[in-house]
Amino acid sequence: VISFDPSNSSFGGVPYSNKFASDTHVKLVELSAQVLCVLLDCGLSGDPVPCVNRYDEPVVRVSYAYKNGFNIFRVMLARINSGKDLATLYRGFVRLLRNTFESKNTLLPSSQSRLECYQELLILLWKTLEENPLFLDFILTRCDVCELVVPLCYLMYTSRKDSAQVGLVHICTFILLKLSGERSFGVSLNRPFRTKLPCDLPLFSGSHADLISITLHKIIVNGSYRLVSLYSCFLTIVSNFSPYWRSMSLVSSVKLVNLFELFSSPKFLYSGEKAYRHLALLLEIFNNIIQYQYNGNQHLVYAIVRRKDSFGRLASLTLPKAIHQCQKQFPSSERPEYDADAADAAQVAALSIQDVDEHGNPIDDEDDATSTTNGRDTATSSTTVSGTGECFVPTEAWLTELRASLPLETVSRLLQHLVPVVDDMCDRKNGVVDEIEILEVFKDITMVGLLPVPHAIVIRKYQPNQYTSIWFTAFMWGVVFLRSQKPPIFDGQCIELFQVAGEDK
Repeated sequence: VISFDPSNSSFGGVPYSNKFASDTHVKLVELSAQVLCVLLDCGLSGDPVPCVNRYDEPVVRVSYAYKNGFNIFRVMLARINSGKDLATLYRGFVRLLRNTFESKNTLLPSSQSRLECYQELLILLWKTLEENPLFLDFILTRCDVCELVVPLCYLMYTSRKDSAQVGLVHICTFILLKLSGERSFGVSLNRPFRTKLPCDLPLFSGSHADLISITLHKIIVNGSYRLVSLYSCFLTIVSNFSPYWRSMSLVSSVKLVNLFELFSSPKFLYSGEKAYRHLALLLEIFNNIIQYQYNGNQHLVYAIVRRKDSFGRLASLTLPKAIHQCQKQFPSSERPEYDADAADAAQVAALSIQDVDEHGNPIDDEDDATSTTNGRDTATSSTTVSGTGECFVPTEAWLTELRASLPLETVSRLLQHLVPVVDDMCDRKNGVVDEIEILEVFKDITMVGLLPVPHAIVIRKYQPNQYTSIWFTAFMWGVVFLRSQKPPIFDGQCIELFQVAGEDK
């Protein structure tokens, strides 16, 4: 599977050769990928500690092999430790996943065949990241991990509206979440993004960090409603690499501040009791960049200054005002279109995220069983499903919790210092000030001594659990089922692991 090259699969890479030749090699690769997914899914996780006999040959201890659930395939994958083998794995994944957009980027339309087993490849990539701890470290320290980020973002961007591809967006999100838990990943994302993708991605000049943020913004504002449960995951990914984001593009800056306006609007803020958790993550992103990467991020600072009223309204929110806005937005006879407290447990169940500092040490909290930091739920909300059917009404306790959860102090201090500077420039030039002049002024201003003491960098790492394991198993067999319809070898009415819905004709 990994050694296959789709650009040179038939007749030495001659354009359109796939149109008049039956390429059995492609079918073999696709079936092999499915078989590998199934073999790596059953049994216990592999033991990554190598063991050799007296002849220096790799073996498995008898006591380990006799355990219930022993899987030799997972053991073999976990024990791959050669730099050459790890490089072969990485280059293979990159080459095959990049085919998803490179097959559409050819000078001659449809001249290169496109692999259809990209979902199986994503499952194999996830299994490799989970089973082999050396592989994750290898791709982050000795490879250009951005080569994996591009096809992941492309698949998420192009599949965002298709309800049949919700699982694909989920697994791409999980991979990005796992990668974002490492400091090396955030640093690597500063590499310039110059790849031309065959989709309607907004034009921007920036880094791969900009690519991720723009992609996730597009999914939130123009994606399937079934992806609501991933919103916190999206923002957690950006929050994890934000302390290392050296220079944010203008497009990313505007879109992130637009997200803040969106989630602070009455439609979203009062859609559920914990709806403010998205705002908490966005404020953490802004704080990380302002505190640790102020120089080089004038576009974000300017975007925050321009939307100062959105931050001011949230900081000055009172209970009577909140109740009035909630009742005006959601009359008693109406239910919110967006329910922030509801999530489909079948899509993603109890995603655990552990808070660690920059060096990977766990951060103790009052309740470290799940993913709550300082009262903020940062994981997907499948553990708090609203089943009462009652509309949310703001209370004094809710308002107190909101104020304690939203870290507004850094942004407020920034606005207190910079808004008068901008107002003074406008007064001196009769209200006609070029944006470039303001950015140059921001570049020369230092915020040292004006902002609060920099907070500790908090990284939220993915923690595997039985619920996500069940989800991956269901997703894998769903892919196998859908890919085995010509001819159909499974009876959909007998399947209990997932629901099979027929297409209306």
